[in-house]
Amino acid sequence: MYRTLPSNAYLKDIEREARDLLHALRRREASAFGRFQSYNPLAGLHQPRLAEAQYIVAREYGYSSWRSLKEWLATR
Repeated sequence: MYRTLPSNAYLKDIEREARDLLHALRRREASAFGRFQSYNPLAGLHQPRLAEAQYIVAREYGYSSWRSLKEWLATR
């Protein structure tokens, strides 16, 4: 199930969400790791990267990639 992107969302807010997820992953928080593992079956085998956190956030909002989410936000 996808999350609903807030109507007043700005790229800066979504970027912050991805960075927060990355920090949570690096702290090994269970909820963050569960999100990571649902999109990457090899989660835990390497240090998570920002690009992976961005991808997870984009997929959770129903976009195929971080780039497509950014493009949609730029066109609003």
